[in-house]
Amino acid sequence: MGLSTSGAAAILFVGVLLTVSTAVPVLETANERVTTAVDDRGERELERRNTDMNVTNVTYNASTDRLTVNVTNTGSRTLSVNETDLLVDGVYRTDATTRVEGDSGRVLWMPGESLQFELTGVTTTPDRVKLVTEYGVAETITEV
Repeated sequence: MGLSTSGAAAILFVGVLLTVSTAVPVLETANERVTTAVDDRGERELERRNTDMNVTNVTYNASTDRLTVNVTNTGSRTLSVNETDLLVDGVYRTDATTRVEGDSGRVLWMPGESLQFELTGVTTTPDRVKLVTEYGVAETITEV
């Protein structure tokens, strides 16, 4: 085996080492990101499974144009009042007054507690009221 063959083998060996030393960190970073994403997905799924609510009643007062929605947190997760969404006939409503156990200053909705949405200016009886929590758990009422 001549010098040129040994030199070519050495160049190829160095090239393989450089390629591997570049590829390994990239593959490790990609694997770490995938692992983190899978863990995050599992945590979100657990949060969703531990979230539940029950709409106890929905009342509409035509003389005052007022819609009142009472819902109880029946899950084991503490929910954010600001992240609980109200839709009336498919329209996202942000102008509702909220009260947790009668207190309008509360922003957390603990398990077993009741949350009340009070919406004024509703001119007709709604056909559908939907509540959606921060974890995507929703409940729809079609009889008001």
